[in-house]
Amino acid sequence: MNESSSGSIRTFTLYQTALAAIRAGISFIPILADGTKSPAIRWKDFQQKLPTVRDAKTWFSGKNRGIAFITGQVSGGLEMLDFDAHGIYERFAERMHQEGFAALLERIEQGYKELSPKGIHLYYRCSSAVEGNKKIAQRLIQGPPYALSLIETRGEGGYSIGAPSSGAVHPSGRPYRVQSGSLETIQRIQPEDRLLLLSVARTLDEVPLVGRPVSRSRADVQQNAGKRLPGTIFNERATWPEILEPHGWIRVRSIGKEDFWRRPGKEWGISATTNYEGSDYLYVFSTSTLFESRVGISKFAAYTFLEHAGDFSAATKALVAQGYVEDDRQPSVRECSP
Repeated sequence: MNESSSGSIRTFTLYQTALAAIRAGISFIPILADGTKSPAIRWKDFQQKLPTVRDAKTWFSGKNRGIAFITGQVSGGLEMLDFDAHGIYERFAERMHQEGFAALLERIEQGYKELSPKGIHLYYRCSSAVEGNKKIAQRLIQGPPYALSLIETRGEGGYSIGAPSSGAVHPSGRPYRVQSGSLETIQRIQPEDRLLLLSVARTLDEVPLVGRPVSRSRADVQQNAGKRLPGTIFNERATWPEILEPHGWIRVRSIGKEDFWRRPGKEWGISATTNYEGSDYLYVFSTSTLFESRVGISKFAAYTFLEHAGDFSAATKALVAQGYVEDDRQPSVRECSP
């Protein structure tokens, strides 16, 4: 087969992939075959609308290009989990099996799994809105950029170069290949499944967590004569089991430093997580609780809604009575001595 016929087959295959993406409700764009992985067009419009068959023919007919799938809402909540090396994916798959999520991983893999030039791409859709691109796991190195990405997502506002892109599309010259499934069989998973998936991925992060400083706003200091407010102290001292369990919340499991909870009245599944991404917040994705869903909730805010029906003034007074105040006594010599 000569080079000309090979190129014709490649562009035909790209065009057929574009048509499959249209049928699957996935937005896509052409990618330059110059190793930069850059779009060949102005692509922002296609974060909001799907390309047409005419667009596909114009972009790929007789042209040496790659194809990228636009993730996020425009493609029905599409998200891609990008593993930078086969080894890191093998470790992830092993963790998924250890945590009892083998069936979830198998379903996603059978839906659509790609071999990238360096690692693995997993595609899935989620019924809730997905965030923008996020680095999930990294490894520290000595020189710039000082941290290498091991696992990251492509979400809202992002795109992922995919099969059958090949040749000079990737700097290595290696191709993107479909390993299992197709664009039309990409699986839709529940928000709690997505959180479990990303939590397992985060356990492979090799960058040590740096403790987050407690927020101390200027208003807090002014209103409390330079002392921290009771709610701030409560956030530091209280634990999530102390706050949630008396109200019927059940801790289902822990993955890394994140805990997963089931709301009262629910017999199965997961309703919320605490310490998501090391934040120390409650993140509820069920709409059947008194908490607002899909926002970070502090311990003090959760306590206020559970114990005082959302009355922050009453909650603050109760915490003062319980001793959640800053001790301004100067330690004595006896207290300081070993």
